[in-house]
Amino acid sequence: MGGYLDNPTMRELHPPEEYVGMVIGNLTNAIQTLYGKGARKFGFLSLSPLGCLPALRAMKLEMTKEEGCFEEASALALAHNSALSSVLTSLEHLLKGFKYTNSNFYNWLSNRIQNPSEFGFKEGVNACCGTGPFGGIYTCGGTKEIKQYELCDNAEDYIWWDSFHPTERIHEQFAKALWSGPLSLVAPFNLEDLFFDKDKLTIADVEDDPEKAQCYN
Repeated sequence: MGGYLDNPTMRELHPPEEYVGMVIGNLTNAIQTLYGKGARKFGFLSLSPLGCLPALRAMKLEMTKEEGCFEEASALALAHNSALSSVLTSLEHLLKGFKYTNSNFYNWLSNRIQNPSEFGFKEGVNACCGTGPFGGIYTCGGTKEIKQYELCDNAEDYIWWDSFHPTERIHEQFAKALWSGPLSLVAPFNLEDLFFDKDKLTIADVEDDPEKAQCYN
């Protein structure tokens, strides 16, 4: 993503809509190839709010002198997620036996970034390990060109481990949510239901169960 957003030539050659279409086209081809080799169950992670990665916050600050999430990057992520959802719905009707689960990682992580204390975290903006604004310069471990880096005292307090990656605690929480989470997070099946061939919920099921109905809102 950084290779697109900070590359004027790439952005001129491929407007955002075209760039997203290229990515989704490649992904669709990969799905069809795997299906042709016998795959029937697929799991997908939607993109996170990419503009809120410490690295992208730092990029925005460098490019515009303004703080905050890099909204153009997050908009690309939303466009990708929307296109992926449409493609998966189409493939479900076109490919016999095709079943999938798709996550709403964007909203799930956004809630924790914006309200870290509600989910047991103390820091949703800065990285635990790195240097520069927001810990957004990728130096963690001292193996890059810039050797200096800072390391927080307790990574479990943080959403972000380094400039690009969430912490182990975030991954653990999200893995549990993917396995048995509600339809508001992972649909049309969670991974447990997908693996054990439970039936997909229908509108009638939702109407009969208020908790399931709430997941659709």
